[in-house]
Amino acid sequence: MAEALTPLVWRRTMQRLAVLPMPARRLLCVIVRQAYQGTLRSKTPGRATMPEIHEACGLDVDELQSLLTILQENGLVSLEGAYPFEEVQLQDQSLDDVGFWQKVLHHCQGTCTPLETILVSLRP
Repeated sequence: MAEALTPLVWRRTMQRLAVLPMPARRLLCVIVRQAYQGTLRSKTPGRATMPEIHEACGLDVDELQSLLTILQENGLVSLEGAYPFEEVQLQDQSLDDVGFWQKVLHHCQGTCTPLETILVSLRP
């Protein structure tokens, strides 16, 4: 596991995610993947564009916006820019842990664990 992904960090992350509805956690998986593995490479790391998120998640616009609001209210993402060119910025879990979500994704790849197992099923 990466240095910043200690048992304490995992526990805090699981507690934060547990209060979210499952569809919001599923959307977070899409955002994390698009932010670090999406086809659009000209964006800042840790960001995903609304068009790529919308295409990848298959939700209608109203449902997508509703779930994004939940993620924003819980401090997991922020939106920047004007519609339809908004970008979703992943918020790191602590100020001293830049790239937290990238580390989670790397951990999943390194252990052959689906991202959904951690973020949706809450099994680190």
